[in-house]
Amino acid sequence: MNLIPETGRRNRLANRFYSHGKLLLTSEYLVLDGAEAIAIPCRFGQDLEFESTQTGCVQWKAYSNDQSIWGDFNFSLDLLDQPKEENSNSELKFLIQLLQTARKLNPTFLKNSPGISVSTHLEFPRDWGLGSSSTLIHNVALWAEVNPYELLSLTMGGSGYDIACAGATHPISFVINPGKTPLKIAPITLGKAIQEQSVFVHLNSKQDSREAISAYLKQKELANFSLKNSLKEINELSVQLARAKNAKQLENYIRLHESFIGNIIQQTPVKERLFKDFKGAVKSLGGWGGDFIMAVSETLSPAETKEYFLEKGYPTSFYYTEMIG
Repeated sequence: MNLIPETGRRNRLANRFYSHGKLLLTSEYLVLDGAEAIAIPCRFGQDLEFESTQTGCVQWKAYSNDQSIWGDFNFSLDLLDQPKEENSNSELKFLIQLLQTARKLNPTFLKNSPGISVSTHLEFPRDWGLGSSSTLIHNVALWAEVNPYELLSLTMGGSGYDIACAGATHPISFVINPGKTPLKIAPITLGKAIQEQSVFVHLNSKQDSREAISAYLKQKELANFSLKNSLKEINELSVQLARAKNAKQLENYIRLHESFIGNIIQQTPVKERLFKDFKGAVKSLGGWGGDFIMAVSETLSPAETKEYFLEKGYPTSFYYTEMIG
């Protein structure tokens, strides 16, 4: 199986790469244990451009979606051969670790470079949780010509669905095997309900993916549930939710999915916490507690749904066609 989709390969510009952001529609948490997850690549992403210099250094500028610089780093290329970089700046430390790991996977990566100038450009605010890290990892993997899933595993960790979305152009079904490598990545056509009646709303906060994963793994050790039965049930729900033909069906599958995951992670679904009076269903996307949710209503139009959340203090919302790449 080709683990680097054609859409994620080198851009037409020789020194530019681009990756899509992501949203996880189903099977949050359980995707780590082999559940089938439905995910969608976003039209918002991140690019990476580079050019050679004669400085002997890596000069790296990271731009936000408003063109402001959120990261300005300058370090010697020699650091890529050092076993470990100790740095109090967590963002710089992660960047160096990422490039060092890419070098380990491909020893020729930047090996004889006289210097390099790199710029990255996000198309979304960093606190949206659409994959500022995963799009960077995928872009670096393309640049270094290494397996992006290996690079993810050796740096940030996670299921890899976000890496799959980074190089995709259509919604996908994603499954990993116990070894945490992709077992199945396949395009999927979503039902009319999601495409025509869903609204994606930002919760004005960001969920730390690694913290969410850690909390799930700890809870799983304490919980008394059959993983085999849980995977079977969530897989069925995922397919039903993704293919729902109308809002009534989608609302029902969302409620079942939220209740099921809530029981496993011992958390209250987001609608019960924040939106009890919403005339519809609300689903967390990815780690519970932040980032985006998906809302759908049988009685409200998508425009009325957006208005409801605006009045509640959540001004950032998108129709499906506005969010999906």
